[in-house]
Amino acid sequence: MSISGAMQTAISGLNGQSTAIGYISDNVANASTIGYKKVESRFQTMVTQTSAQANTHSPGGSINQPFFSNASQGAIQQVSSTTSIALVGGGFIPVSKKAGQDQNSGLPLFETTSYYTRVGDFNQNSDGYLVNSSGYFLRGWPVDPATGVVDSSHTEEVRVSNLLDAPVATNLVDYAANLPSNITDPNGALPATLPLSSIQIFDALGNARTLDLSWTRIGTNQWELNISAPDDIATPVIGPIIVEFGGPLGGVGDPTTPGTISNIDVGGAAGTITATPANAVNDNAAMTFELDFGNGVQAVTLDLGSYGNSIGTTQYAGDTLTLNDFKQNGVPQGNFKSLTIDEDGFVSVTFDNGNVKQFYQIPVAKFRDPTELDRVAGNAFVETPNSGAAVLSQSGTSGAGDFVSAAVEGSNVDIAEEFSKLIVAQRTYSANARIITASDELLQETINIRR
Repeated sequence: MSISGAMQTAISGLNGQSTAIGYISDNVANASTIGYKKVESRFQTMVTQTSAQANTHSPGGSINQPFFSNASQGAIQQVSSTTSIALVGGGFIPVSKKAGQDQNSGLPLFETTSYYTRVGDFNQNSDGYLVNSSGYFLRGWPVDPATGVVDSSHTEEVRVSNLLDAPVATNLVDYAANLPSNITDPNGALPATLPLSSIQIFDALGNARTLDLSWTRIGTNQWELNISAPDDIATPVIGPIIVEFGGPLGGVGDPTTPGTISNIDVGGAAGTITATPANAVNDNAAMTFELDFGNGVQAVTLDLGSYGNSIGTTQYAGDTLTLNDFKQNGVPQGNFKSLTIDEDGFVSVTFDNGNVKQFYQIPVAKFRDPTELDRVAGNAFVETPNSGAAVLSQSGTSGAGDFVSAAVEGSNVDIAEEFSKLIVAQRTYSANARIITASDELLQETINIRR
């Protein structure tokens, strides 16, 4: 090997180590950058000519090629934002990049290129979009908020602009209580009426209305129920409804267990009302009646439990009514309260009426070789032929990472490791420089031979 060859080899060493120091400086500078993935040096030897048989070797130096540790996990850090998410394991979060603005709507237009990131510090902007600190817009599968069905055929930018939740009229009231079998009037006789059971229900416009249930014991195992809705413009009181306990099923069948409902008779009740027939034990014991609060007819079902079953309304020993369950399914209008992304990737809105509705599910993008992804500004990635196309799946399935709610993934840079590599790179750089110096001295000696 010639002296000039040694000098060229040392120069390649200088170039490789200076490149390594550049990678290290980039890593150290981004040690606190959310979702940053470090770049490592991979040195390869460059051989111009070598032969084991001829016992010859002419080294050509080395080259430093970057290795992108895109699949290496960073530390998970909990944050206060409920719209921040972190990934534990493989995969990336699909995002979009703004390309411009629609002149008519004022909403952003997006590039057709698909981007992916591990930067999960998303916050809602003024247009309702979820955007991370690098300016990338979160993408997800749309979810039907009424049915909860996820449309995984495509992704779209996550935008939540539903600031109001429409009211839901009450159509079901569940009632479970024990009616005391020993109750009588002050004279020890019947009929004996219990205190009212009252509940707040909602009409079609979300107005709160009162529904009162009045129970009167009229005989052994026999009760009279009257349903009162003071605001009803058509039939303020629906009843009387005869509810029997412990007798033959439907009045003609096999006897039921003592203390359980055996029959509901609405034949003499005022108002429009029907009862479910008592055909078999465990059939639903319920009645449906119509109310009108000025917004049209509102059908409400009062569910007392099951025929011949102690789960629900019963008649057992006691002197007072024991109310075990009294609830309805209507809600008033709701205002936007909070926005969250949970561990399954669902983007949900909580309204102040208690409703929680899901609008999107965030998938996880997986690649055949994530180290081959191209990096772009803002800690984002784009797919390449070597990385393979993105495959979207639910978090925690098919090798996809798991989401952590209210968290972000920190940089995967280890400062101590980077400084150790810096010391090695610095010393190696100095050693290569000394080889150049030595080669220069040898060349000088060669020139001095003529003197």
